[in-house]
Amino acid sequence: MWILEKPLIDEALSDIARVIAESNASLTGTDGTSLNSLYRLYDRQGGTISKQQDETLSASARNTLYNLYDKTQEGRRLSYIRTQLFKAVDVCPMCGIQPPSQLDHQMPRSKYKSLSVCRLNLVPLCGVCNNKKKASDASTFVHPYYDHELQDLPFFIIDVHSSPVTHRLSWKFSINEQVVGNPTLAAKISTQVGVVKLFRRLYKETNNLLSDLLFDAEGWNEETFEFIMQREYRKHLCLRGTNDWHTLFIKALLDSPRFSLQEAKVYAQRITPVNQGLNG
Repeated sequence: MWILEKPLIDEALSDIARVIAESNASLTGTDGTSLNSLYRLYDRQGGTISKQQDETLSASARNTLYNLYDKTQEGRRLSYIRTQLFKAVDVCPMCGIQPPSQLDHQMPRSKYKSLSVCRLNLVPLCGVCNNKKKASDASTFVHPYYDHELQDLPFFIIDVHSSPVTHRLSWKFSINEQVVGNPTLAAKISTQVGVVKLFRRLYKETNNLLSDLLFDAEGWNEETFEFIMQREYRKHLCLRGTNDWHTLFIKALLDSPRFSLQEAKVYAQRITPVNQGLNG
């Protein structure tokens, strides 16, 4: 979640010859040289270019590149770019909920046509996140390939609450800007979380996760309760890392003095497991 391994710049540069070949002579060797320089510039500048830099290619060349993106669709001549990018990603980096199903242009294709088929600018996202992001200003979103400061940074705060009378569990998400440290990056996270409605979606997903985890908690004792919670934390930490919502949610439960075996048993009585107790 959040950060992905960046495609190699050499792979992006090697795409240029095949892109030119697919242009039916609409792109020239000179355009290829300009694209080579632009891709390198995008990489050096941390996944961004200016509008002026985008327009170093002619309007005709930019429109050709814009249309060539369609050839990255499945079954077409540039689809290998899509295949290679999806192969490297298991879950949407914006939400950590669904597998990726669409390629998003980090810097919008409609505004930066020169980057239309640049793999450094193409990010696998789930359909929900991609549809919500649309052509938003790229500078207000985390770049999964370049914002390396977020790697393994547990910046989510999850406050767990329980009523002393009803033992009803609830929790609230927020962002710890002090953990992020960089105010610009913290602002990106906040904007992105708001645009994709992440906290609203995560409330449902964490309920699903917990209902499966506690599906037979009524028969547990304290030792079993502690063992299973610790096991699940270690499992998600190993599989998903320190800043994924699965890991952080279970850690928040473990760290909360408000979450006990009694609350777990009450929760198990109220919620029907959504996945027959198979917590994925």
